[in-house]
Order: sequence, then structure tokens, then C-alpha cells
Amino acid sequence: MIRGLLDIITSHGDRGAVVPFTRVIDLKNDFTELKNGEHHTDWLNRMANHITDDGNKFVPPDIGFTPRSLISVVMPCRKAILQFCYRGKQVNCIVPPVPGNFYKNHDRVFQYLYDYLSAKGYSAVKAATLPHKLLAVHCGLGQYGRNNICYNDEFGSYINIMTYFSDMECDNTTWFPIRRMDICENCYKCLAACPTKAIDKNHRLISSDRCITYYNENPGEFPDWMDKSVHNCIVGCMMCQDCCPANTHNINNEEAGIVFTEQETTELLSNKGDMPYSDSLAEKIENTSLPSEFTTQDILPRNLAALLWNI
Repeated sequence: MIRGLLDIITSHGDRGAVVPFTRVIDLKNDFTELKNGEHHTDWLNRMANHITDDGNKFVPPDIGFTPRSLISVVMPCRKAILQFCYRGKQVNCIVPPVPGNFYKNHDRVFQYLYDYLSAKGYSAVKAATLPHKLLAVHCGLGQYGRNNICYNDEFGSYINIMTYFSDMECDNTTWFPIRRMDICENCYKCLAACPTKAIDKNHRLISSDRCITYYNENPGEFPDWMDKSVHNCIVGCMMCQDCCPANTHNINNEEAGIVFTEQETTELLSNKGDMPYSDSLAEKIENTSLPSEFTTQDILPRNLAALLWNI
């Protein structure tokens, strides 16, 4: 049964693993250890409190079945290039693989998982609040880089990772320790490339309060210490990934995205308050595949302005 499921996942170009649901105890222990360490952050505290809660808040209350297994799926994906016309120039802006393709990839994977499992009398639902990359590493689907990003042997860090609950039985005992890639042993390229010095060479976690991604994926003003020249993506950051030897084959792994006219770019940059965008601009923003939380009027225009400042 599980072998057949894994073959289905592979046939769709993805990679998967299945472990017993009881492995959530190990995930809880991992986060308890991190939470009690000296490198914890506000984000880590929120995740740790969520998964270590005795009430299993990470399991949807209306799941409809008793979960018996966790399905981890790693999906290859590309960077997307959004093109903005600005002051007569065509400006290419990067959308990293994770935020740009996550929901589209999840819908695709869930559909073929559902088709396979339901035909055999089983179910699956998205486990949205579990630590996806941590589980993938424990399942053997990836390893950490020095930048605390998960790398798959085939796809590098250009991946989406999702976890699903299922009532399919699983007695798999394979569980890998948390591991860093061997090539990280004597490599410090990501440290040198990080423009805000967020990567700690002595610890698995990065300093999220120094990370560009932490700030440009959340509303609010950028901190005063963050130089305008550090911005390189519409959301997130690719500096520590594109320099990584594990991504040598991925540098040009990108796809053309939406093209915005000069008028649409100007409208996007304007402070509209609660006023809606024009229909054509709103449609293009929706078609970027960016999650809705990143396209709000207090995030997307701010991030685009920061990128265009460098032009």
C-alpha cells in the first residue's frame, strides 16, 4: 500500500515518505529542545507552543478520521520572474520557489494523493501547521544547509514541502537524525552572501530578527539598520540559496511570470489605503500565485518600492 503511494508520488515528479502519526511526539521533543535553547525567536516560540501543546491543536478538529500516518512530500519548483515597467525600463523581480508556488503545488499533490487513497478506502488532509522541513529531514527527504534551509539531493532548495495526515496504517521505523549536508562542513558561502549577517555558523537556527525574509513577509516598516540595497526578491530572499554549491544546477531554474505595465506598476506603488485596485491589476496580482497574505497593500507595494529603489 505505502509502496504504491510512494510510486504514485514519484510518478508525478515529486518525492515522498510515510511515517507513523506517533512521530509527532519526536517533533514535539525537537521543538521543546529548541524552545529551551538560547537561540529561540518569537516565530519559534509560536510554532513550539502550537505543536507542543497537549491538546494537539495542529490536528484539524473536523478531520473526520483518526490519523495514523504522516505523509511528507517534497515538490521541485522554480523561481518566478515578475516584470514591472518602471520609468520606461523593464525590471525583473524574483519570486522565490516557496511563496510563489506553494498553494498551486499543494492543490496538485493533494488531488493525486486523494485519488489514490480514496480508491483504497483511506483519507488524507493537509497538516498545515506541522514543521514540514523538519519532518522531511527526519524522513530522509532532505538535509539542512548552514542557512537552516532544507535541501533535497535532487532538487536542492528549490522545493515546496507539505505534510498530510492520513488514516492509512504505517509501521515504518525509519527516522533520520537532524542532519546538515556534508558539503557545509568547510563551506561558508551562505554566510558571506547573507547581506544582513543572519546566519550563525555555530548554530542550526539563523537569527530570524536579522533575516530579510522575516521582515518582507510581514507588515510594518523595515528596520533602520537594514540598508535598502539588501532587497533582492518581491518576498523572501535568495542570496544564501543561489550561492550554495548544492544549488549549482538550479541557478537558471526559473519561469516567466506576470508582466505589469507602467500604469499598473504606478498604481501598485501608490498608497491606496482601503481602496481596491483596478480590476486588471487585481487580476494580475492574483495570477502571480503569491499567497494572499503577501499581496496585501501593506506588503507588496512596500517590497516592490524597496526593489525599485535599487534601479
